[in-house]
Amino acid sequence: MMLMAQARQAATFDPEKLTIVIHDNEETVRSRRAAFHRVESALGLLDNMKLPKVYAGLNREELYLHGLERAAAIMNDMLDHRHRHFEVLNERYQLSNATPFGLNFVMFRKTIELQGTPEQQAYWLPLIDKMQINGAYAQTELAHGSFVRGIETTATFDPATDEFVINSPTLTSTKYWPGAIGLSCSHAIVMARLITQGKDYGVHPFVVQFRSLEDYTPMPGVELGDIGIKMAYNGTCNGYARFNGVRVPRNGLLMAHAQVLRDGSYVRPSADVAYSKLSYATMMYIRGVIVRAASFSLAQALTIAARYSTVREQGLGPNAGLSEEVTVITYKSQHYRLLTLISQAYAILFASKDFDQHYQTLTQQQKDGNHSRLPFTHALSCGLKAWSTTLACAGVEEARKLCGGHGYVAMSGLPEILATVSATVTFEGENYVLWQQLVRYLFQRVDALYAGKEIEPDLEYISQEFPRYFSSNDQPRCPAWGAQLCESDTLLSIFRHRSLRLLAAAHRDFTQAMRQDQMSMPDAWNKCMMEIINAGRAHVDYVALCSFHNRVAMIVESSLKPVLEHLASLFALTTITNPNSSNALSFVEDGHLSLAQLDQMRAHVNDLLVQLYPDIIALTDAWDFTDASLCSAIGARDGNVYERLMAWTRQLPVNQHANEQGGMLVEPWEQTIKPMLRGRL
Repeated sequence: MMLMAQARQAATFDPEKLTIVIHDNEETVRSRRAAFHRVESALGLLDNMKLPKVYAGLNREELYLHGLERAAAIMNDMLDHRHRHFEVLNERYQLSNATPFGLNFVMFRKTIELQGTPEQQAYWLPLIDKMQINGAYAQTELAHGSFVRGIETTATFDPATDEFVINSPTLTSTKYWPGAIGLSCSHAIVMARLITQGKDYGVHPFVVQFRSLEDYTPMPGVELGDIGIKMAYNGTCNGYARFNGVRVPRNGLLMAHAQVLRDGSYVRPSADVAYSKLSYATMMYIRGVIVRAASFSLAQALTIAARYSTVREQGLGPNAGLSEEVTVITYKSQHYRLLTLISQAYAILFASKDFDQHYQTLTQQQKDGNHSRLPFTHALSCGLKAWSTTLACAGVEEARKLCGGHGYVAMSGLPEILATVSATVTFEGENYVLWQQLVRYLFQRVDALYAGKEIEPDLEYISQEFPRYFSSNDQPRCPAWGAQLCESDTLLSIFRHRSLRLLAAAHRDFTQAMRQDQMSMPDAWNKCMMEIINAGRAHVDYVALCSFHNRVAMIVESSLKPVLEHLASLFALTTITNPNSSNALSFVEDGHLSLAQLDQMRAHVNDLLVQLYPDIIALTDAWDFTDASLCSAIGARDGNVYERLMAWTRQLPVNQHANEQGGMLVEPWEQTIKPMLRGRL
């Protein structure tokens, strides 16, 4: 379409160069594209005028069978062509647990890799890598999710047989929600309370066989089932599992960090670090995956919204002053919302890349027995997961609204993206719980500073400015003015000031509640909880802005720097000035910024919108989504919104069925409509 072609020609940079930044290198981009083409060809998705099967009114079982078909296509492609492009995100950019095979390589394999002994790894990993078994991860129970310590499933050691006996002692101990356990997995990591010699040692991971590899029926003592239709992820079988005297050999316990000897003795090789913290390894990895997935989910929704906004003509321009209809992207309210959200998608992406580096450093050091970075990395995983999924969930919903009524129909692809990203707010740790875990860590570091101890270099900015914020209420005003308010150093200083001030205030109020008000620690924490959560959010806002600027500074391609620098400034300035941003008031409530400075920031935002407006399509094209991966009638690359929407609508089974019967459905006419119109039901 002409409008879409014009939008692409207006770009100030080559989006292909930014695609390479997003996906790390040119070879990965080429390999990914080839893999997507093969998979989409195998699934019959290359004709984008053909209605995708997922919109064909499938029932619960048909949705699962379609999910199996998709899962088999991507798994076979990875095995045949020896790549990992669909390992953590599938061909629709959903988390891998959206498919029945997706957890085998991620959570199942990763847990064995991180928590199994070399002998256990040597046995299990080849079976996984050859797809001779299909593993899952069963932690969440009917009554316990984020509170892992509350898990009720038991694994009691029986020294007479050298086995653990797995039981679901209560109804609430039923494993409920884990992906693939309903109908698909052969094995699973089961998180259960380890009991030996009469003592409960807390939650540990066990490899448990769920189904026979001969006929795939459930193993003796294992009850399995699907939990039914969800808001999304219906291509897999999130399920339930109950255990009644299920026996697993002693080496079913993953023993890298804790062992049970033949006589039932419990042994901890890494006694210097709490077992519960060492067991975070898989969850930290998955949280990092979720952060990356959040950026792609938001970018998908924005790609659809940007393309639709580019070709959708609506109204006679601002204040109805023109003679012809204009595209909705012309309206400042539309491209302000789009560009603000685009800046957030890139902020999440760059934060995820930095977290990946932190995680890799941790795992490398842990191989040498050095766990010193574990608390920092765990806290960062908590904060980034909560921050990124909160932003992405709100952003995808805003993208849906940007598309008006057409964004509400399932065929736009937006309801599915919204439902998918909504799930990430709660799984792998509910966000309000994770904010608290982050701030609990930060409070511990503040306490260490009070005690005269050194803290991690990663928190150097806290230790350097600690005295000013934690011993005085008299804080400096921001001296920047005019163009300085757009500079990276100024914006980082503003975000850092806000973070430190809120952290200091939350810590002070929490401490006073215990000391002066003589509250217990839990009561004091509960009293100050909203201050605590705001401090956590402010900390991650600052960390994310640091990542954004650091990543832009690393980019070699000079043509990309201006647009990404503008995008980083827009992210920072709209976080401060947008009334819809989380706790925006905290930037100004202490007088650090004046009303005049806020007015200047809003003027800078307007300037940035003018500079970034020509690049809206390029900034979304750069994510390199195929039409099939977007699965959107209104978001395809060619911009043929109306032709595709009507083509897909005509192919809907209900319409085809009606056409076969002369343009109506005979049964409802005879049984309901005709009697109603004749006045008797």
